[in-house]
Amino acid sequence: MNILAVDTATSTLHLALYTTEGLDELMIEHFQHSEGLLEEIVKLLESRKLEIKDLDLLVCTRGPGSFTSLRISMATLKGFSLACGIPLVSVPGLEAIARAFSIEGLVTVACIDAKKKRYYLGLYRDGEQITPDMDGNAENLVPYLEGEKTAVLTGPDAKAFAPRLQALLPDLKLIVDTEDIRPLGHVLINMGTRQFETAGPDDIGQGPVYIRRSDAEEALIQRQMKGDEK
Repeated sequence: MNILAVDTATSTLHLALYTTEGLDELMIEHFQHSEGLLEEIVKLLESRKLEIKDLDLLVCTRGPGSFTSLRISMATLKGFSLACGIPLVSVPGLEAIARAFSIEGLVTVACIDAKKKRYYLGLYRDGEQITPDMDGNAENLVPYLEGEKTAVLTGPDAKAFAPRLQALLPDLKLIVDTEDIRPLGHVLINMGTRQFETAGPDDIGQGPVYIRRSDAEEALIQRQMKGDEK
């Protein structure tokens, strides 16, 4: 089975190709997804002497993350899916981050900088989600971590987030992932394969999952509110 997995939720491109010959996985930091994603996919396939039509399964993350970047990867793989009849599954990005670095039995907090002094946060224990993904800050995690003696913090922005959380929970032993960016491709392959086997491909209408309104939506709401006040 030939499986291609992509994550573009942040400024780092995570790309993986699994075939009977094994796994090829790469990360490119500060990547311009809109300009280079298709080229990198083609290069990776050519390294295995494959074409897009030779793929059996497509996997991408569906969010949360950068609005534009999430749309780029999902739109690209949807194009492959529709043109070549290849099934596509999208998986939760914060869960992938948590699965890439966790300790059995401990709560794992996955963390991505959401800008505007906020973070996208996901809490997991042994792969099971504890609470829905959040657009928040350290204060939002306190009710879920107060009873814990030890917790794991991972994700591309874990180091920046750790002092905020530790200040609120000084007695919590916080194990912070020391890797600035941890490979996700192999995790996406595993998650996507399992999801496809249990639930089948995504519905054609599945799009990125946003837990925050875009700037354009916020501006529209503000205009509507001002109009209602007149």
